Amino acid sequence: MKIVIANQKGGVGKSTTCVLLANYLALEKNEEVVIFDMDQQETVYSKWERDRELYENEPLYEVLKLDLEDYPRYAADLDALKGHTQVIIDMPGRLDDDSILAVLKDADLIICPMAYERSVFESSHVFAHVARHLNADNKIVFLPTRLSKTIKYETKEKVREVLAAFGEIAPEIAERVALQRIDTVSISSEAREVVQESLDFLYDRYIR
Repeated sequence: MKIVIANQKGGVGKSTTCVLLANYLALEKNEEVVIFDMDQQETVYSKWERDRELYENEPLYEVLKLDLEDYPRYAADLDALKGHTQVIIDMPGRLDDDSILAVLKDADLIICPMAYERSVFESSHVFAHVARHLNADNKIVFLPTRLSKTIKYETKEKVREVLAAFGEIAPEIAERVALQRIDTVSISSEAREVVQESLDFLYDRYIR
């Protein structure tokens, strides 16, 4: 499967979601995984490289850098990979590039990390419109992350009502210090407690 982690809004937890999902698939589901880091910040790739130096054990999966403009040349290769490997793509937080649109159009599953703040909701709403326009058959799942305890119930329900027109909303991931200390070789017990329900939902309903 080709799984794209994307939202045009930065700072919503795309890279964190990417690593957590990859670790979960590799460790708990014994899936073959490869990550393509297409974000110019290279957060996932840099973390993976650092962990290769820090830990002696073999990496759980490969992380490869891929420039957006090179995607059309490698799209067929990624499609061939997904027959036996979970292909996860970490995207930049924008929509202003035709190559980004091409990746979204080709996705089997789009996971859109989001929050209930107004600016994040508006960006997520626009993103969902674009993704659905590109491919009416795209499966889109919204993943609420970094949740604050101050969010009003009415705000949350309104956001969920609007986004539900484009895709399902996964169980929420609360803001926890443990999620700021993740690596590419494990899932701590503290992090697992926070993300297990959300990742089980994604796997059971969309990935398996």
